Amino acid sequence: MVIGDFFMVKGSRRGGRVRDKWRDKQWLILDSPNSFGDFGGHHINYLPITDPATAKGRVVENTLFDIKKQDPADHKTKVFVEIENVNEGIASTIFKGHEYGKEFLRSLVRRGSSMITHIHNYSTNDGHEFRVEIVAFSQRRINSSKKHEIRKVIHKLLSERIPQWDLKNFIKQVTDDNSEFNREILEKGKRIALLRHIGIKKTKLVTSHKLLIQKPDTENLIPNNEETPVNVEAGT
Repeated sequence: MVIGDFFMVKGSRRGGRVRDKWRDKQWLILDSPNSFGDFGGHHINYLPITDPATAKGRVVENTLFDIKKQDPADHKTKVFVEIENVNEGIASTIFKGHEYGKEFLRSLVRRGSSMITHIHNYSTNDGHEFRVEIVAFSQRRINSSKKHEIRKVIHKLLSERIPQWDLKNFIKQVTDDNSEFNREILEKGKRIALLRHIGIKKTKLVTSHKLLIQKPDTENLIPNNEETPVNVEAGT
């Protein structure tokens, strides 16, 4: 028996021709979250699925450019959306968070500078709690006391601003590097040390209570984040 006959026999024992799973797939159209305002409710992506019933709850990664389709620089920002409902092949989604792309974050690292990070949970006035991570890079190395001052200013500003925003305004402020909030936080940070970049590196939806959130006490709630060393070699 030749080799070809051998494989034909084995294939027949397994049940004949292998089923092509891709032929059973359906293409689901993803719409951007309505919380993106003017950019919400538009087609942003296609997702292959086997059963629409199992698509609900899946989190899909996109870029900010996929949603806004304006500035090519938005490719550096990842946006995560979760499928909420599926109707006639079109999926509505909700905003789950965003983060800097790895290549963009790596490009911010410089030899002889310091990186300051701040992570804490904050809630919008319509009941959405997010874990917010801010990253700042200085022109030169700075000491621990200045890092603590910068974190204190960041936390105070976030505690004052985010409880005043609804979800739409929150998304607009945290995903746009040129937003009013990003300019304000950079200005306040530069009063303490020479900063060349400060921005909201990452957000993640923690809970969504749909309740009115009381403004927290900003005087006594200062998170004690550990120092984050920066490798002197750029790109690591």
